[in-house]
Amino acid sequence: MNKPPFARLLFLLLLLGVGIFPYAGLFGIMRSKPIDTELSFAAGLICAIALFIWSRQGSLSARRLALGSMAVKLVQIPAYAAWFILGVAFFLFAGFALAFIVDAMAILLSGLVGLAAVLRCRAEGKLERKAAVIHGILQFIFCADVFSAVWVYIKSRKEKESSI
Repeated sequence: MNKPPFARLLFLLLLLGVGIFPYAGLFGIMRSKPIDTELSFAAGLICAIALFIWSRQGSLSARRLALGSMAVKLVQIPAYAAWFILGVAFFLFAGFALAFIVDAMAILLSGLVGLAAVLRCRAEGKLERKAAVIHGILQFIFCADVFSAVWVYIKSRKEKESSI
């Protein structure tokens, strides 16, 4: 299948759109402009949905999707830590609720990319059905999503599993 020359760049830009959300939210809070958080979430959601649809069409390999999912989740770890610290620091105020909401929104975005990778691995025969179901769910569970993304990437590098 011939891919347009800009496909790799588009893939990276879509991953960036998903991965930048928690950082844009922090930047918006520091500037007292919550609109930054809302706009970056909307942009990230559009990017995550576009990646999901693109992956369902079979245009992206399981390995590339799994690597992208893992990269997004690993890059977001410092932002999760910062949001957690903010939540704990402002526990008595609305900070905890805000931190929880932003974390949930971020895991939704990265979870969609992770789910796309899991489904592509399943479609390419690199994951059994049970493993795909488990790791599809784990993509949306805080902390477990990172370990699952690494595991899915490792599995995506292997040849198609035989059903013997």
